[in-house]
Amino acid sequence: MPKTKFIIAILGLSIISIGWMVLDFKTEEVPFISVSDLLEHHESFSQEKFRLGGNVIKGSIQYSENKLDIYFNLKQGDATLPITHHSAAVPDLFKDGSQVIVEGVYHEGIFIAENLMTKCASRYEEESNYESVGEQSI
Repeated sequence: MPKTKFIIAILGLSIISIGWMVLDFKTEEVPFISVSDLLEHHESFSQEKFRLGGNVIKGSIQYSENKLDIYFNLKQGDATLPITHHSAAVPDLFKDGSQVIVEGVYHEGIFIAENLMTKCASRYEEESNYESVGEQSI
């Protein structure tokens, strides 16, 4: 009898663990779209979390008075989009012209970034060359 209870407990914990992992993976799926797709079909992306990539436009970086918010413009190809990031934590490589990936939501013409990541040019040199050739497929 105790052996049966032990097996049932292990099976129950296994099922709960697998269910938790499946739900956790589903919440982590964040699609990557292009800035031009967002601007053309913005009504489709309202309140949906996704990622964008591009370059910070030179001279567009502005900080709030309390230094907790940052505002800048992101450019990908010919498309430009204003970005707002509410965090004092900014990557060291974040500067004018840097390549960034932002994750967040689009609301009333502004992308509100929850996460701001920068690319290190030396670490992604090969990938960057690949992306510039295949940028149309994004």
